Amino acid sequence: HSFPTRRSSDLLDLAQALTDYVIFYNGPKCGASAPDHAHFQAGNKGFLPIEKDWRNQIAGKIADYEQATLWYMNDAPRATLVIESSSKENAVHLFDIIYRSLTVKPEEEEPMMNVLALYEDEKWVVFVFPREKHRPACYTAEGEANLLSSPASVDLGGVFITPVEKDFLKITAEDVAQILSEVCVNATDFENIRKRIQEQI
Repeated sequence: HSFPTRRSSDLLDLAQALTDYVIFYNGPKCGASAPDHAHFQAGNKGFLPIEKDWRNQIAGKIADYEQATLWYMNDAPRATLVIESSSKENAVHLFDIIYRSLTVKPEEEEPMMNVLALYEDEKWVVFVFPREKHRPACYTAEGEANLLSSPASVDLGGVFITPVEKDFLKITAEDVAQILSEVCVNATDFENIRKRIQEQI
């Protein structure tokens, strides 16, 4: 499925209508995605660390666009873009530029990404996480190295989900960092994405 302007506008409408919630979207092969439709989910606000922490991790501003600003975060091994906007149209415009700046893998119709959106204080905050791959090596590893981790928007928002109890008991911060470094784009690719975005604004 593709994610046209209309869908990003729908996402922002949902965030504005459901102000007690964060709205999630998982792109193709980016966690629990649903390839037959634009599958939005909602979770209680205040649950994800990124909601409160993102301002302390801003690395820089990519661009201002009318009533919106596009930031990027210093939070490797994640790669995170943040749209902050009091205008839905400006936010949609920036999202479209991000969307066009991401690489589409040969077998896919849209770029790999996870998205979180929320509305508060008369503005939208949208987190976009460009992705490199669906699952880390540990997902299919044998024996003790096996961890059934398939990160999606919630995981990238700072709450790591382990569907199996044995993995919950053994996973370490080093495991989480390794998983994120495999599924998120690397520093060089992230810098190139930011350059492509700036060229279009």
